[in-house]
Amino acid sequence: MSLRHARIVAVAGALMLALAAAAQAAVLWDQSAIDFSPTAPGIADGRFTGVGGYTDYSVNDVTVPASGWVVTTITEYFSDWQGVNMSVKAPTGSLIVTPKSGSLPAGTPSTTTVNLTWVDTVQNGQGVYVMTASNLNLALAPGDYWITVAPTAPVDNFNGNNLQWPSLLQGAAVATFNGTSWSNLYGSHDGAFMIEGSLGATATHSGTWGAIKSLYR
Repeated sequence: MSLRHARIVAVAGALMLALAAAAQAAVLWDQSAIDFSPTAPGIADGRFTGVGGYTDYSVNDVTVPASGWVVTTITEYFSDWQGVNMSVKAPTGSLIVTPKSGSLPAGTPSTTTVNLTWVDTVQNGQGVYVMTASNLNLALAPGDYWITVAPTAPVDNFNGNNLQWPSLLQGAAVATFNGTSWSNLYGSHDGAFMIEGSLGATATHSGTWGAIKSLYR
């Protein structure tokens, strides 16, 4: 086998493995069951821009097992009572992942901008916007973490802003950063969310057909 042929086979194999991993994506953490009870709080989670804007990054805790994770998708659930098109209003958001060592995070969180998609649904007679951040390829070693994807949107000082639906508590309560400090504002609740991906804390490089074709040049 020539070196060129060997390289082609190797890249093709890597591409097939990447596609197989994507096809086998599994639910790694599921807190998607929304608490629709009348007293459950709406959770502010986002960066709201413009006059009167503010920041409320609300993070939830997860525990990554010994195998580690590669996170591909994070899904969160928001209100849609305003009837706005969130795909237009909030096309991007801030991914926050930080190790958990106490009941609240410490310091100003680091953020990474990610693209968002939104699907308007009805659950239990309530409007629910399903927000998804995909293609994250985020490798997490075993341990405890705080995590969220907080959408970025223009502030609505008249109608109010879309809030994250709550879920029942699992682990520590949701923690919120208001731009200067962390606090627990929502009692015994978390934000409703789900994490998908694969076990194993090694993110793969995404092969492309273009990379395979380049070997023929």
